Amino acid sequence: MSEPTGWQFAVEIHPADWHFPAGKTWIAGWIWAGENQLATDLRAWVDGRPVLGLHGLPRPGLDERFLQRPGPPYAGFVIQLEPHRGARLLRLEARDPSGHWNEFFRTAITVDEGAPTATAPAPLGSRLAELVPELLRLQTQRPGQHLAALADEVVSAALAEPLNSLPNPPFHGALEEPRDTGWLRYGRLSVTGWLAHRTAKIKRVTALADAVQESALLHGLPRADIGSVFADLPGREHSQFGGHVDLPVNQSSPALLKIFAELENGEKHLVFAQRFTPRVIAGAEVPLPPLSQLTFARAVWALYRAARRHALPAGELAALLAAVRAAWRHYRAEAPARPRRHRPDAAPPTPSTDSGPLRVLLATHNLNFEGAPWFIFELARHLIAQPGVTVRVVSPQEGPMRKVFADAGMPVEVLDLRAAFGAETPAALARALESASRPIDWAGVDLVLASTMVSFWAVQLAKGAGKPSVLYVHESSAIRRFFGPLVPPALFPVIEDAFRSATRVVFTADATRQVFEYLGDRGNFRLLPSWVDVARIDAFAAAHDQAALRRKHGLDPDAVLFVNIGSVCERKGQHIFIRAIELLKEELRFTYPGRKLQFVMVGAREGTYIDALKQDVALHGLDQAVFLPETGEIFDFYRLADIFVCTSFEESFPRVLLESAAFRLPIITTNVNGIPEMLAKDEAWLIPPGDRYQLGDAMKQALAAHFAGDTSRAGRARTAVLRRFHQDHSLPSHLALVREAAGPRRR
Repeated sequence: MSEPTGWQFAVEIHPADWHFPAGKTWIAGWIWAGENQLATDLRAWVDGRPVLGLHGLPRPGLDERFLQRPGPPYAGFVIQLEPHRGARLLRLEARDPSGHWNEFFRTAITVDEGAPTATAPAPLGSRLAELVPELLRLQTQRPGQHLAALADEVVSAALAEPLNSLPNPPFHGALEEPRDTGWLRYGRLSVTGWLAHRTAKIKRVTALADAVQESALLHGLPRADIGSVFADLPGREHSQFGGHVDLPVNQSSPALLKIFAELENGEKHLVFAQRFTPRVIAGAEVPLPPLSQLTFARAVWALYRAARRHALPAGELAALLAAVRAAWRHYRAEAPARPRRHRPDAAPPTPSTDSGPLRVLLATHNLNFEGAPWFIFELARHLIAQPGVTVRVVSPQEGPMRKVFADAGMPVEVLDLRAAFGAETPAALARALESASRPIDWAGVDLVLASTMVSFWAVQLAKGAGKPSVLYVHESSAIRRFFGPLVPPALFPVIEDAFRSATRVVFTADATRQVFEYLGDRGNFRLLPSWVDVARIDAFAAAHDQAALRRKHGLDPDAVLFVNIGSVCERKGQHIFIRAIELLKEELRFTYPGRKLQFVMVGAREGTYIDALKQDVALHGLDQAVFLPETGEIFDFYRLADIFVCTSFEESFPRVLLESAAFRLPIITTNVNGIPEMLAKDEAWLIPPGDRYQLGDAMKQALAAHFAGDTSRAGRARTAVLRRFHQDHSLPSHLALVREAAGPRRR
């Protein structure tokens, strides 16, 4: 038969004449999908039974022949098969990046009479609670495909037998994370374990969870417990490894993690292979479709029909019905509500004629140079510019924004909320908040203004003191998902109560409001536009020379600068930025010979994330990537930039995009949450989060436009931002809302 166009392969190891003996047998070979394609997974079918293989294994000499360099991607594969008695057909399939399986080889087989008979798989009912949401998410991800084909894919994946691998002597070790489930935070999989070699020194440990992105893991970390099992194993005291691996957004399930050990003599060995089911705990996830009994019923029926096609028994009727009910409960708990016509928002507050005194207690979740503290500072600065308004600031954390607030005439006090954040019950939280708030002079407070839902505690304090409150929400993650790693589930109702108890809850993006719509039954939610200080930006741009600012910060005055501004953390996705830089490294060098490029990330802070990013930069020789610390001089970096890049997995209404548009910068950004409400596709390059390939394509397009002198996108973005988010239009509405929430007061 003919393989898919452009694919080359060879099955080099197999039983003679394709006659399988009883027991396990290895087949092995290589597959090359072509210059612009990838094989992202591999499986065999023995009659109707699928078996997953290990693909993407190094083949020295062959990889260089296809790539003109060492891999990845790697071409080798192995599969372990144990065909049942009477099996007649073997097929091999490879998965492409779009998720489709392509058959590339088939042959008739015979099996020894001593082989076992085929075993019956577990019935559909035992798997349904997992398969229904998987099918529904796949339907969201690929809306153009027939539901029956998607159901076949889900059922065949559930039936497939995985192949895992552990180290063989002289290697010894254990993979501790992931196991059957891999937890993902913003597209990254945590990997931990230990590994040692009896006779050689391990030079490097790397990991792959897709075809091309090989990540270095930290190895040689202290490990104290191995000696109790392997007392004579060299290197046992420093055998720990750990790190993160990026997973592509369209990763198949179950995914395959491969870990390689490189010895000082240059040999590279596969030491671990682990199949796992990815589960997102933070970051972008393919959503379930809106809650619908019809959608659910169609999915269940499609799975039932697919199970019959794959000879998967349905099981006892009672067990099957119980599984359907369990699957419905899961779907109902996780699915977004059906789109409905919202009752119209209350009209934006009319500018108030009230000029009486107003004493505001502002609670910010921290005092770092971050978007939310800058947002609330600008609002507070506008408030104190009004006659009779004063603002005092409280925060549970110290930080450089203290000086910014203080210099503007707003005194700052740091509250000790450690006991509150460590509380296990609502009662313990209430006691801790009461104790921490004793320094507050409530008689001198007319209104509590809380910034971000992390400051839910301030709303509870206001409620206890009988004061009105306004809660500004910038997070676009559901409460139980956002706070899950931070507080006990017993405190979730307390956080939800803050949304209902606040006099007003303010959102700057409708996408964010929709996340919390179920808490808005009191009619206290408001949607108000954010703002940008255009006059200040234009004055700054006119007064500062781009080259001089680059020299000030140690950047190349003659390079084209891609600038990514935001706290360097997983949520902001700088690891995807680095992956895109790696993808483009050689192509841009040949496309623009002699042109200098720099990729600047502003907002670095100490921690394991920045350490991992720097390790990746060093590993791949990305000398053009630059990390700079968090700073209060953020306008410098808009002015010195040529192209602005936002790689966030979650955002509400990021001010960095408003400001970069006002600075006339071409913008590349993820299209998450409220960002599409801010910029249209003809005003910026909008890409999905976590997709380094689309990010790389957008960066190439923006660079080509830059060299061509095409500023059309940037011009349209600035025009749109000035029309809709000019501070002269937005800030008066926020002031009016604050006065409305404060209500009438004695003078």
